Amino acid sequence: MRKTWIGFAAALLFLHAAGSAASAAEITGDCNRDGACTIADAVLLSRWLTTIPDTVLPDPQAADLNADGMLSAADLSLLKQRLLKPPAEGIPVKDIGGLFQAMRSAKPGDVIRLAAGTYDYSGYQGAQKIDTSASGTKEAPITLTAADPEHPPVLTGSQTETGYVLHIQGEYWIIENLIITTSQKGIVLDHASHSVIRNCEISNTGAEAVALRDGSSYCTVSGCSIHDTGLVSPGYGEGVYVGSAKSTSGFDYHCDSNKIENCVFQNIAAEHIDVKEYTAGTEICGCTFYGDGMTGENYAGSFVDIAGNACSVHDNTGYRRQNPKIVAAFEIHEQVEGWGHGNVFRDNTVYLDQPYGAEDTSRKMYFVDGWFTEVAASGNRADYGSGLTAVPEAYFNVKKVNEITTG
Repeated sequence: MRKTWIGFAAALLFLHAAGSAASAAEITGDCNRDGACTIADAVLLSRWLTTIPDTVLPDPQAADLNADGMLSAADLSLLKQRLLKPPAEGIPVKDIGGLFQAMRSAKPGDVIRLAAGTYDYSGYQGAQKIDTSASGTKEAPITLTAADPEHPPVLTGSQTETGYVLHIQGEYWIIENLIITTSQKGIVLDHASHSVIRNCEISNTGAEAVALRDGSSYCTVSGCSIHDTGLVSPGYGEGVYVGSAKSTSGFDYHCDSNKIENCVFQNIAAEHIDVKEYTAGTEICGCTFYGDGMTGENYAGSFVDIAGNACSVHDNTGYRRQNPKIVAAFEIHEQVEGWGHGNVFRDNTVYLDQPYGAEDTSRKMYFVDGWFTEVAASGNRADYGSGLTAVPEAYFNVKKVNEITTG
């Protein structure tokens, strides 16, 4: 049986336009979009090919292993062969010198396995970061991972005023099961499209924890614990920063179709997630925001700040925790004409602690604050101190709320 996935891809583009972004970092064979190619993908593809009712294939292109624009038993066979290959033994690393060597000389398909322990880059020849310009490929990404995920290695600097813990300047990287701490920035991806950061703890940064920057598109930040940011510069202490502000120079501003999913943010000095102008298609889903640490500096006043287009913000939970610096759940800004539009808010739940408008009647605590733009929304709930209720249109400070419909 052969099925074309072209029609399905068109449907995915429609969902993307409605705010449900497509896979942020496509991995060959990962047709269920869970960030890995596993037996679950083979089972799903088999069910889809045999037209079992209600079977949905989130990423059909990832299942087209023979790249003929069709899905068939041939693709399923190639996927099974891929899964039967023995895992690569990898490159074992036990010290900071070995880590620098492995990172800088990495080749497509390399799996760098870090033994448990502490890797302090500041103790290695005066380094300011652990950096590499190596690139993987779609078929063979480069992986930096813990040898034993139960005992994750700690990658660290010695101060929060300067440096990056990890600076990746190549495409197709997987960074997983690591503890990243004590530097000005945690992980910075520059022109590092199609990369994945997953199951990492990133904390104790002078500024932001994660930056997807300089043309880095189709990246995923998944299942991470991000906390204690902005220890030196609170106004720049974002949890995840997507793109670059127009006031900066030397960067490719277009960091598109990135995904931040299932992350937990605590004690974040600035916005938990900041999506800059000139970016499009960011998806933020399944995240939990704790607002205790937000300082309000540099106008940080919401869990998520958006200046880009076509962002999909869905299935997130936010807790204001009586922090008066949080004045809206989500904010949209027009930093550049034509940007800050087409954003979607669906099935989010926020706890904002007090009656709407109680603290500042001149600037009510809106669910979405973006007076210049229209948004699409459905299924959102808020607690203003009296229990969760559906968010009425009056709590959106926007030109118009377009209801999301299905069918």
